[in-house]
Amino acid sequence: MSRARDATIAVATELFAERGYSDVTIRDIAYLANLSPAMIIKCFGSKENLFHEVATVKPLSLPDVPDSELGERLVRDLFDRFQANAIEPMARAFVLRLTAPDPDSVRKNFTEGYFDPLAERLGGGADARLRAELVVSALVGLAATLRIFDPRAISERTDEVQHSYGMTVQRLLDG
Repeated sequence: MSRARDATIAVATELFAERGYSDVTIRDIAYLANLSPAMIIKCFGSKENLFHEVATVKPLSLPDVPDSELGERLVRDLFDRFQANAIEPMARAFVLRLTAPDPDSVRKNFTEGYFDPLAERLGGGADARLRAELVVSALVGLAATLRIFDPRAISERTDEVQHSYGMTVQRLLDG
């Protein structure tokens, strides 16, 4: 059952992130995982249970750099994921939140994984929380733009954009 579970999780993670909850069926997942729909239901109980298992929000990775370099580093890490064609957790969270059968659970996971750790690193309190939310908003916007629109000018001048956008994010971090 471990192979079935692993294959289901891999396929479901990708399909839910690409299409959203309502546009994915157990049959879609079963077909791509080379399993029967019954096996998936046996492993997870329901499509909603499977969604909640795979619709995790990977916490924001806060690099071990001085606070004065954090903005540019967060932007560079985002570009590195984009150029490696790796999953972008910020853009993925956006899709999951819009399509989830229980959007509040995705919102809660995102808040705990992104806003909370950054606000804590910024010293806690209302001002740190506001700055954290602004920074994450700026990063989500960039991540969504890169993934959805594939902007040519940004893609052609990544070093310049990383520096410029990094400085903008740094100003938000600094308050």
